[in-house]
Amino acid sequence: MKGVLLCVCLLLGAFLLSAQKVRTKDTVYFTNGTKIIGEVKGIKVGVLTFDPDDANDITVQLRVIKTLAAISKVFRVETIDHRVFFGKMLPMEGNKEALMATDVDSTAIRMEDISVMYPFRNSFKQRFTGSVQLGFDFTRSSELGRLNYDGKLNYKARKEEITFGISGIYTLTDSTLSRDREDMSIKYNYYFGTTWFGTLLLKYQRNLELGLQRRYQEGIGAGNKFITSKHVYAWTRGGFVFNQETSTENVKSGTLPEGFLQLEFNFFRFTKPKISVVLAQAGYYSLSSSGRFRNDGQLDTSWEIIKDLNLTLTFYNNFDSQPPTAESRKFDFGTIFGVSLVIR
Repeated sequence: MKGVLLCVCLLLGAFLLSAQKVRTKDTVYFTNGTKIIGEVKGIKVGVLTFDPDDANDITVQLRVIKTLAAISKVFRVETIDHRVFFGKMLPMEGNKEALMATDVDSTAIRMEDISVMYPFRNSFKQRFTGSVQLGFDFTRSSELGRLNYDGKLNYKARKEEITFGISGIYTLTDSTLSRDREDMSIKYNYYFGTTWFGTLLLKYQRNLELGLQRRYQEGIGAGNKFITSKHVYAWTRGGFVFNQETSTENVKSGTLPEGFLQLEFNFFRFTKPKISVVLAQAGYYSLSSSGRFRNDGQLDTSWEIIKDLNLTLTFYNNFDSQPPTAESRKFDFGTIFGVSLVIR
């Protein structure tokens, strides 16, 4: 008798556990009346990434979705009119709408008005994402090799963002290693509302082409996310930075204040082939050296060949009207080809 009771309890427990899993699954309802069950991975620029039960990830355009149940976890949702929500999404009877349920209230949202949606993870380590890129080329005639690397690590909380970046270009010969170009930065953003944020930054730069052995930079400012449409994401920020420079002739500058303005545009295409383009440009005007102007920028193009593995092409540019070494060039540019691995 005890054995029968034990089997019944085990079966009941398994049934309840299975029922709980079913209840916490996400569901996509299509305009043609069909539906799929699984897990919402996220939404970006008009495309939903979804992991169906017993199948590989798929991408679905929002225009063919009638409504959505995203209840497996808490999500962060940004709309094209700059609203931000934290909560779960419930299906609605209305056409192409869903109900965003937060801790405070519920709001109906048109599916095609969602700009960005991704799981908001309560675990500290799960809030990190990043990427690693490597590239190398070698010419036998000159016996020169060039190594390039790029890495990014991002942390996102409800009102805070921290971004760490590192990149470099090295030239190798049989007997020497030249660190031609290096960048390292850490940026902190605190959001006062849905679009406005305060920013702090620390940066290190090296560029032998411009006669710069090293530059340390500290900055403070404010910014705004002014475009969050389905295919474009853009922000700007401005403020003041303070530089300490050392030239390739080992001449130190002291502290040099500058005003700065930065713009970044992100363009996405998440239907196959998945392509993203990021254009970033920053201008610096010296407050201590009359007429000195600097510019740093780059254009990144990424093409996903398989899941989380991308081919990348980068064009970078640097300009300094008064470089640390008088004989150095004022303008530096180049292209970088590599392979990037996305870390989630």
